[in-house]
Amino acid sequence: MARILFVYPNREGGPVIPLAISILSGILKNSGHQTDLFDITFMMSERLDHNAREKTGLVDKVDVEKIWGSGDNANVEEEFKKKILFFKPDLVAFTIVENNYLWAKKLFKLSKEITKAPIVAGGVFPTIVPNFFIEDNHVDLICIGEGEFAIEELARKIDEGETTAYISNLITKNNGNIIRNKFSKYYTWEPLVFQDWDIFDKRHLLKPFMGKMRKTGFFEISRGCPYDCSYCINHLNQQTFKCLGKYNREKPIELAIVEISHMKMKYDLELIFFNDENFLTMRKERLGEFREKYVDRINLPFYIQTRADSLLDEERVKMLKDAGCVTIGIGVESGNEEIRKKLLNKNISNAIYEKAFENCHKYDIRTTANAMIGLPFETESNILETAMFLKKLNARSVSLAIFAPYHGTRLRDLCVENGFIEDKIYEEIGINNSSLLNMPQLSKEKIEELYYKFKDLL
Repeated sequence: MARILFVYPNREGGPVIPLAISILSGILKNSGHQTDLFDITFMMSERLDHNAREKTGLVDKVDVEKIWGSGDNANVEEEFKKKILFFKPDLVAFTIVENNYLWAKKLFKLSKEITKAPIVAGGVFPTIVPNFFIEDNHVDLICIGEGEFAIEELARKIDEGETTAYISNLITKNNGNIIRNKFSKYYTWEPLVFQDWDIFDKRHLLKPFMGKMRKTGFFEISRGCPYDCSYCINHLNQQTFKCLGKYNREKPIELAIVEISHMKMKYDLELIFFNDENFLTMRKERLGEFREKYVDRINLPFYIQTRADSLLDEERVKMLKDAGCVTIGIGVESGNEEIRKKLLNKNISNAIYEKAFENCHKYDIRTTANAMIGLPFETESNILETAMFLKKLNARSVSLAIFAPYHGTRLRDLCVENGFIEDKIYEEIGINNSSLLNMPQLSKEKIEELYYKFKDLL
């Protein structure tokens, strides 16, 4: 059977088990293949994102170094060489987002110096900008969209010595030719295969929540988002994969409950986090099924993310509370309604947000307001407006980020068109305390100053 080495170039150093790698590894092991992981998370001396969030004072401080350690300060390149020489992979598989692309690029080159194993690059970033990876001579295959079917077929063909040129969802390089294969059907979660967390350092399971470290499991009961916000890439995914049908799909509740129950017992979980982009896009009947089965067979506190306009129905909010929901993350983004509607293409009024937060607090569900500052054309006055609106909402916590112009978003295109950024890859993109935009009305330095002073404005 084939030996597949996954690479997790998690440069920010914030522990979390990515669903993509854990699902793909579970599928491969279920088919009899061997998997291993090279993970730089605990090699990093700085946890850039977590440290920035703590410095704002917007989150409860936790002594994470007692659990996560202070960073091994390991030589990543040397450790990568050791891993490849020890494991001897037949395939090296990278899951890549824009934040970790430049680290991944270094490891592409190093991998080719050590092993002849082909490299497959998958994840959000290769899906959005496949040409970056086509042009990289170190990358052999690029996975576009979901990889569940592709990785299993790829491993089988490698094991059996067959050509890997013609596999759905893959762009392949074959004797100088670029082959763009058709898309396979969407993954349906059937038959059920459990996530593989065994390849990860167990410190990944421990996450800070309300001032304590808790064993946290990450799961999904749906995929995709039906909305079209300008700071997100969902519009591209909807266009790219429209030939496959509805982009936003639901995992059968029974399958989700079986998986969560298994992982709860195996890893002694204390908290569940649902990765779904908009948890409450589901029908009320489905929510009722979830509540009944979750309470009966899981009965752990859980955290979701959803849109404010999905929280206007008090009955649905009460159903969440009865099921065990302890926190809801709600994307407010900006306190300025015009910016939210016209710039961000998020057509939700301030009145809807006020009602949504009121409903959550009525049923004693903790709220986290997600907001951004440093948006294109934003002024200092707009940022103060955001702070005042969050104060009015009485959110129990605030998750604040400085806007990041990710590839594939319409806001990035707007930033390039207006000269706020260059059309290139930025190594520091996505680090919460750093703005990339050069704007005449609001300097980088002022944005970063307001980021760290934001708590004082609430």
